[in-house]
Amino acid sequence: MIKSEKSNKVNSIKEEFANNNGLFFADHSNIKAVQSVVVRDRLYEVEATLMILKNTLASIAASESFKEIDLSSILKGPTSVIASHKDLVATAKVLKDIIREFDILKLKGGIIDGKLVSASDLNILATLPSREVLISQIVSGLASPMYMLVSVLNNLPQKLVMTLSAIQKEKEKVS
Repeated sequence: MIKSEKSNKVNSIKEEFANNNGLFFADHSNIKAVQSVVVRDRLYEVEATLMILKNTLASIAASESFKEIDLSSILKGPTSVIASHKDLVATAKVLKDIIREFDILKLKGGIIDGKLVSASDLNILATLPSREVLISQIVSGLASPMYMLVSVLNNLPQKLVMTLSAIQKEKEKVS
């Protein structure tokens, strides 16, 4: 590769590193060309991209993009970078499904919010419910006390009527 081509490639990798919600690093040593197409298609559905990069170019781009993070241990051997552009959890779930189904990728680690995370943390991320489910759980948690208050307030008049009815029957027995 000519020096200008390398420089352009490093710049495009840096741009990809900068414009995402999170990065996943995976060992792709078992992947075949046909399988990479399937992986890319599945990742495309959740707005993520798979990049199979040269480690030297990725290291240069990473050192310039993430000055405080040392990726030298991760960028050894065949390494793919998966960039999530929208939903980290959805990307993690797709990667977990691909790993379970094909056994072609092995997570090495990732970068989320500018911090290096381990492969086990990424597996935990894949077990989280989707964003929509989490939002609905929060909304139902916030609405639950209101429903209970409405229920209590609805029962007060009914209890008053029952109490007055019991008092009336008691007075009728006495008279």
